[in-house]
Amino acid sequence: MINLDKEIEQHFKECYPREGCGVVAIVKGRKRWFPLRNEAKDNDHFSINPYDFLAISRKYDIFSIVHSHPDVPCTPSRADIVHCNALGVPFTIYSYPSMSRADLQPTRKASELIGRDYEFGVTDCLSLAIEYYQKVLGISLPARKEYKDNWSELGEDYITDEELKYWGFVPVDNYQKHDILIFENNGVNMHIGIALDGDTFLHHAINRLSCRENLYPFWAKSLVRVYRYET
Repeated sequence: MINLDKEIEQHFKECYPREGCGVVAIVKGRKRWFPLRNEAKDNDHFSINPYDFLAISRKYDIFSIVHSHPDVPCTPSRADIVHCNALGVPFTIYSYPSMSRADLQPTRKASELIGRDYEFGVTDCLSLAIEYYQKVLGISLPARKEYKDNWSELGEDYITDEELKYWGFVPVDNYQKHDILIFENNGVNMHIGIALDGDTFLHHAINRLSCRENLYPFWAKSLVRVYRYET
């Protein structure tokens, strides 16, 4: 969140001496700062308008809830801990004006599949699909195969149709929730996503955070196949 610090600091400055608040959400795999109104009655607490929060969370994935502690340390208060755990969303607390920072993790995250850093072969689009099926559907898929570093340059598919069929998937014409989506570039299977509700899907693009995103207009252009797990 280093790139957002200046935007966040400016918002805290505008709110001072009241606590400033907002959220960091994931927009197309990138973190973006959304300043929000503090509706608390006093200067020593914050209360985000629930309709503002809902409007953002319906459109994007919330990465963290952010607020300031004006003129006091960034140590999480008892209320911070309680609300962080209740929402299942990380809190980021800044002491203003020093901008020292504390990150508070909930005892249980609302989603462990969103906001993950990208590392090829460890946390990427394929590992996200495997973990989604395990965590959300309780389906254990076979271990992934090893890939050469230059697999795309060699024209090798990231995941083959034969491999998906071996895992228990069958090709279908139209996608529905939980289906595997295969994206292609220059005739090579380059990317995998999981269909969610409507036109949204879950995926993890290279050098981005895992997130939900709309298929249209960008990703639908390279969608070439859909697979459904056959129970």
